[in-house]
Amino acid sequence: MLLKICDILNTVCQSILFSWICYNITSKNNRISIMKSYILSVLIFLIVFIFTNSNLNIPFANFLMAVFILLSIVLFYRKSILDAFLGFGLAYSVIAISAYFLVTFYQNVLAKFNFEIPGDVQLFTFVYIPIFIIYIFVYILRNWIFNSFIFVRNLKHSFIFIFFIDFGLIFLDTLHMEWTTQPMGIIFKSILYFLGFVTLVFMSIYFATLNDKLKELELLNNALNEKNTELRKIKHDYGSEISCLYGLYKLGKFDRIGELLKSIVDKNQAINSGVKLNTQINPLVSSVLDLGAREGLNIIVFDNGDYKNLNITDNDLLKVLFNIVKNAIDALEGTNNPTIKYKSYNSYSGIVITVSNNGPQIPEDVKKRIFELGYSTKENTNLDRGYGLSIVIDIIKTCGGKIIVNSDAHKTQFKIEIPYKNS
Repeated sequence: MLLKICDILNTVCQSILFSWICYNITSKNNRISIMKSYILSVLIFLIVFIFTNSNLNIPFANFLMAVFILLSIVLFYRKSILDAFLGFGLAYSVIAISAYFLVTFYQNVLAKFNFEIPGDVQLFTFVYIPIFIIYIFVYILRNWIFNSFIFVRNLKHSFIFIFFIDFGLIFLDTLHMEWTTQPMGIIFKSILYFLGFVTLVFMSIYFATLNDKLKELELLNNALNEKNTELRKIKHDYGSEISCLYGLYKLGKFDRIGELLKSIVDKNQAINSGVKLNTQINPLVSSVLDLGAREGLNIIVFDNGDYKNLNITDNDLLKVLFNIVKNAIDALEGTNNPTIKYKSYNSYSGIVITVSNNGPQIPEDVKKRIFELGYSTKENTNLDRGYGLSIVIDIIKTCGGKIIVNSDAHKTQFKIEIPYKNS
């Protein structure tokens, strides 16, 4: 009877904990009402009660229970799903970790002592009381805990990243059930391990992508420092030239003032405002990307591909890259902070090249016709436009490669796949 009361009370506390944490870490604009928060607590209580008292295999029931709780929270906090996943992750961590350590410590350490008290009293003393104390400490430290998670939320993590963290918690807790209660069925265990493997793969891809972005930021920071040094030098030079102009004015040498002003204007026009970043770059690629650098565009390069033994001549590759980069330069006209990003890497059958820009999105109807001969979105009265990308598609088809165009509000990307010879 004592354990039954404690179990019900623990379920009530867990239900309130899920709803309470989600409510407090969510931004005020996305919070649900107090009444809805109470309803969510009741719904979570029913889910926990139903699956805890079901006849299902315990690990399987625990897995389903966690999934249904998460879905319920997402349903109530659908205006801010990322907050819902963060709130679930924090509440589930408190519940699962405290239960794991307390139950494991009791089963493997305390149970070996021959306490002359009933088993239910032992569980009440060594498991339930510490769990309730943990809940009290969570309440006492709520400001610090909530502020920490709000800070994490403000880091703008990817939703996929948070999703994998939550799934990892459910996965580990389900394995804990396997170790401490009863074995999982072979089918459920196989599905769970498969999902764990897929999660590991996607997490690896996520962190690899994150590593690329960190490298890009490091390169950008170094380049900006160089630009800052260059600007300080220009400022010093202009200061000297202005002093010189004032001196000529005082001497009445107005013809020399005109000559000096012309040299200052010419020098100013020659200054390149763009930033070019690269760790290593093929000379052929560099010659093409210099077009953008000379136009004042930011150029970011990760050129890791091997251009040897490709089923394309250097001349044709030059034409392909030139036309795509020229197209990007035209698209970036009038764009704030215009940037072209070039990336290459080796694949099993050849090389993959991506050329991205942060220009406007290409409409779907234009994207379907972009490689047509003579098609151009700009005025073409002289019929001298619309040939560049048609040349690109002809060369790519001839060498047995592929080209894919993806465009959204943030970037437009041309992805080119060129095979090796005899592959």
